[in-house]
Amino acid sequence: MALSPVQAALAGCLKYEPEIVSISGIVDRQIYPGRPNYESVEDGDEPVSVWVLKLNSPICVLGSNEIDVEEMGQAEVQMVLDGKQYKKYQSLVGKNVVVLGRLFHSHSGHHYRKLLITVGEIRNGA
Repeated sequence: MALSPVQAALAGCLKYEPEIVSISGIVDRQIYPGRPNYESVEDGDEPVSVWVLKLNSPICVLGSNEIDVEEMGQAEVQMVLDGKQYKKYQSLVGKNVVVLGRLFHSHSGHHYRKLLITVGEIRNGA
């Protein structure tokens, strides 16, 4: 039985956590306004540094619940790392990499992209 165009497109989609996925792209460090007003670094809000993976190819993710909803054609994913990981991988900012981790959907004001990945490992993509 042949797949419909929609089924074929969804067949290539990734899954949310707890599934471990592999995505690739260029690590970009971006600054957003933080406390106290979350509006403008220039007007005195604390700068918040966020790593975003600019994907080599857009991805789609299958919905799994009311928070982790289906997303199609996403070109960027916010990376969630711990303090040790930021230090370990800082030399890879601006470089093409492969990220292994667990995807989840944005659900707070600290999430700057629709999709986020809890980073398990980053490999140099050469």
